[in-house]
Amino acid sequence: MGPSFVKENGRPLLEAARRCFVRNGFHRTSMQDVFAESGRSAGAVYRYFPKKEDMILAVAAQNLDDVAETLRAALAEGGGERRLGEVLAELLQAVAERHADRDLAAVALMVWSEALRNPALAERLRAAITTMSEDMAELVRHRGLGGEPAGTSAEALAQAILAVLPGFLLELAVLGPDGVAGFTDAVRVLWPD
Repeated sequence: MGPSFVKENGRPLLEAARRCFVRNGFHRTSMQDVFAESGRSAGAVYRYFPKKEDMILAVAAQNLDDVAETLRAALAEGGGERRLGEVLAELLQAVAERHADRDLAAVALMVWSEALRNPALAERLRAAITTMSEDMAELVRHRGLGGEPAGTSAEALAQAILAVLPGFLLELAVLGPDGVAGFTDAVRVLWPD
């Protein structure tokens, strides 16, 4: 069974697993919890996800892909003419909307924690961070930032700019939408050009 088959046909199971993981955490969620939440039999769940670890990786990958796709969409809109603060604000707003629908920030925190003990997940997280940094570095270069004479590479500036995202996700997960109410306006002020 290929990844696209699982992605398409296992989606309801992943959504059920996500709800369980947000309620109970990765390690306190049992496969029986997922069976009950999804309304599917053990055989149906195990057909797509032979182990809970596979389900954790799939939910984590889905979450990372959501964030990376959201950044790409923000970067693509308006080409390289967009201001950094505007792109970052749009990314944060879209992340907040996805959090409201799918608890994206809560899952992100669990993924980061799990990546400390799970090498496959750590590698997936590193790849997502690298891709997002490369995407942001393109905008930084296009805006004429980094390099000489500043002495800081576009890649380093992109990493620093994107470091706002984990802080935003942490505050969104812990404090809720009211706790990050002024965040998007603040990034527009910090990166006006």
